[in-house]
Amino acid sequence: MYNFEKDMPSEIVKMDKVINGQIKHELSSWLRLIEFFRQENALLKYRLSELVDNNDDRDFLQIAEYFQNEFLLKDEALKKLIKELQEYAELIEKGKNESPNHLSAHIRLRKCIHEFQKKYSSLSAEFNEKMLQNVY
Repeated sequence: MYNFEKDMPSEIVKMDKVINGQIKHELSSWLRLIEFFRQENALLKYRLSELVDNNDDRDFLQIAEYFQNEFLLKDEALKKLIKELQEYAELIEKGKNESPNHLSAHIRLRKCIHEFQKKYSSLSAEFNEKMLQNVY
C-alpha cells in the first residue's frame, strides 16, 4: 500500500531534479543555438561583403545596405540574448531556480529564442533569395 506522507517528499525531490535537469538541458541547447546564429550571421556578413566587392550597381548596393543593417541588428539582439542566458545560467547554478519568477523567466527566454529563430530564418532566406537574383 502506498504511504502518501512517507513517499511524497522523495517523489517531490525526484521531480525537482528531473525538472532542473530539463531546464539545464534546454539552456544548453539554447546556448548552442545562439552560437550557431552568431556564426551564421558572421558568415552572411562575409558573403555580403564579397558580393559588394564584385558589384557596383546602385540598386544592388541599396539592397546590400539593407541586409548589412539587418545583420548588425541581429548581432545586437544576439549579444542581448547571450547576456540574458548567461545571467539565467548563473541563477540556475546558484540554485535559485525555485524562485517564483524562475518559470516565467524560462518561458520568456524560450519565447524570445523562438521568435529570434523565426525572424533570423526569414532574414537568411530573404538574403539568399535576393542575392541570388542580383548575382545572375
